Amino acid sequence: MRTIISAIIAILLVVSCDDDKPITGPRGPVEFEVSPVTYDAIFLSTPLGNLNPPGHTFPSNHMGFYLHDQGPYLVRAHAAGTIDDMYYNAGYDDYRIQFKHSETFYSYLDHIENPYGHVRVGVKVAAGDSIGWASDYLDFGVVDWDTTRYFVVPGRYHEYTLHCGDAYLYFAKDVREALLARNTRTVEPRGGKIDYDIDGALVGNWFLEGTPVSWEASSYLYAEAQIAFVYDMWDPRKIVIACGGGWSAAPFCCPVYYNAPDPATVTQASGFVKYQTTHAASHDVVAVQLVQPRRLKVEVFADQTSTDVAGFTANAKIYVR
Repeated sequence: MRTIISAIIAILLVVSCDDDKPITGPRGPVEFEVSPVTYDAIFLSTPLGNLNPPGHTFPSNHMGFYLHDQGPYLVRAHAAGTIDDMYYNAGYDDYRIQFKHSETFYSYLDHIENPYGHVRVGVKVAAGDSIGWASDYLDFGVVDWDTTRYFVVPGRYHEYTLHCGDAYLYFAKDVREALLARNTRTVEPRGGKIDYDIDGALVGNWFLEGTPVSWEASSYLYAEAQIAFVYDMWDPRKIVIACGGGWSAAPFCCPVYYNAPDPATVTQASGFVKYQTTHAASHDVVAVQLVQPRRLKVEVFADQTSTDVAGFTANAKIYVR
């Protein structure tokens, strides 16, 4: 999935749904009737949870389609709805288009090129209507207010992350099966996962101490304050450490040598723990210690191996939930 700063900022600028506002219209999800692009256009359909720091230091809240290079390909509306928002990505000359399907259910397509003239905010579309074109990649996200992801401190996340839906689950059965056939993830949930936090354990997302408790904290704006101990989106049996900045080796997204210890099992009782990683051509060590259930000491030792690291130095930093 491409790291596209303008697209990330677009997500931040979307008008939020007011959870305190009384819901008077239809609510609940709708069924996605058609694939946004033809099956032949897709060579890889991704799950949720892409990691690509600094833009995606935390598992991303949308899936997507990698497209064959013979494009551009026609993009169609996947379900009936109203175009609720459009944002122009100036750096890439494409658009992010959001659809409102009910008072509690939205979806969006990103990296739409040359949208048709009728595609504008307020216009109603039907499933299969032509929207625009896509050449290399098409992001696809779902926001379902009847679904809530778990994070230790939900105030640090945008509601589109808190209520991120697994897009595959909303497609009609035949469409879902065709798209999953192009998704190489075999472990359930096939649609991926973004919320790995366990209170009192290392696993999940962490923020440099002092980062404000607001939804912007998990956005690109605070990438240098973010570090995650999670799992590979394609094979969640593999441990991955992602860091958006703040260290000489960052940004990085690295697998862990020997795939241990599992961050879900690392607690205060574990004491000082070292993860040997590889980043490009260098070997780095990420040392951690949970000093309190929601307080983590971290130090990244660039170009070193586990045998070189005996403990923290004065460069260690504190991250919190």
